[in-house]
Amino acid sequence: MSRYEKYKGRVQFVIVDLDRSRSAAQRALESRFYRGSIPHVTIIESSSQIVYNQAGEADESVLSSVLDRALK
Repeated sequence: MSRYEKYKGRVQFVIVDLDRSRSAAQRALESRFYRGSIPHVTIIESSSQIVYNQAGEADESVLSSVLDRALK
């Protein structure tokens, strides 16, 4: 099961592709979180608290653990 399927309906996934035109909201996310490394994963709780913000490949088990804690 993919991360998307596991968290569908409980997590909003936003992908910002730097090779394509971006919306104003995507540009705002890029400006706030992107620090020059691709890929870059940021997980933000509904309270706007950043719970994960890392550049580089993200291990699925780490991301699942962070998401599971944030959803409790």
